[in-house]
Amino acid sequence: MPDVERGVEQREYNGLKYWRYTDDIGTTLRGTVILFDPSGQRPVRTIPGFPHIKRVYRLRPGVQRFFHTNPFFVEEKLDGYNVRLLVHQGQLLALTRGGFVCPFTSEWAEIWWQRYKLGRFFVTYPDYVLFGEVLGDNPYNSQRDPTIPPGLYFFIFEIMRSDGEFLRVHDRYELVESYELPTVPLLGQFTSDRIDELFEILRDLNNKEREGVVFKANTSKKTMKFVTPRTDLRDIRDNLILEFDLEPGFITNRLLRISLFVRELSLKEDEYASRLGRAFLDGYSALETFESSNEKYNIYVKLPKTWNSLRTLLSGYVPIKTDCVEPVVLDGLEMLRVEFRRVFRKSTRRYREILRGYGHID
Repeated sequence: MPDVERGVEQREYNGLKYWRYTDDIGTTLRGTVILFDPSGQRPVRTIPGFPHIKRVYRLRPGVQRFFHTNPFFVEEKLDGYNVRLLVHQGQLLALTRGGFVCPFTSEWAEIWWQRYKLGRFFVTYPDYVLFGEVLGDNPYNSQRDPTIPPGLYFFIFEIMRSDGEFLRVHDRYELVESYELPTVPLLGQFTSDRIDELFEILRDLNNKEREGVVFKANTSKKTMKFVTPRTDLRDIRDNLILEFDLEPGFITNRLLRISLFVRELSLKEDEYASRLGRAFLDGYSALETFESSNEKYNIYVKLPKTWNSLRTLLSGYVPIKTDCVEPVVLDGLEMLRVEFRRVFRKSTRRYREILRGYGHID
């Protein structure tokens, strides 16, 4: 195998050697994966990382600046985790945003192979990559979508051709429909002079506590996202207990988005002032019976080795505490239900000091 360059990590999955980019390097995105041949000596395929999607804070000027008078598609932004599905040397692989071959999602991809008849698609397009959002009981996003049944579900939002280019949005819709593949909800096609209609869609999504929307030109090269304040309020509430492990600006960015959204869409300011205060009070209520800063997860796997591999992968970044492993039957499949926690050391230590009366210099 060639020497690994800086910013690239060498990994292995089921005998498959691969590299993942741990950072953006030049024009190569973090999460890009290089797959090797069976000997592990020759790179044979590169899977690009997820392109960065710009987030806008003000909808009307954002749409006008990005799309001018050109039409664009609006899709619902689902709240799960991103995965790339592909077939390589006879293996069905699920790559995470960070560029890991995920043993958990790859196992579920075998279930989706039957459920969604993915074989029909990959026989015709063996070198295509399905980019999708995964929702349900998963080990990456603790904020589970309550509308999703138990288990794990995949929704396509991009399809990459063998040349590394995304299909045009309209072509993707046609292909997904012809193969009856699951896809993110399409909310319509718009132009900048129909912003008021978009406001109504966003108010409705916000009332339903949905995450937001993604705007796409037909070429998919111009893309932006916009989230609802209910989503930001939930993020604040659920992540305060992890506050000292969060990236800088996590909370303040959400406070800014909430304020701008409420005013631009003419929501009731008194109501959101109250909701914001409640998010903080509810978020910190866990300190009344505090043991540790952790996130709880519930997942389903077919094989014990899948959980062992996943636990090893996750433990490389955050300590994992397994609370329960029990056999269950899910949609006619014999599986294991696993409950576990991800424990965040920095926040745990800091909150324990605060609650014990230690002083800190601001």
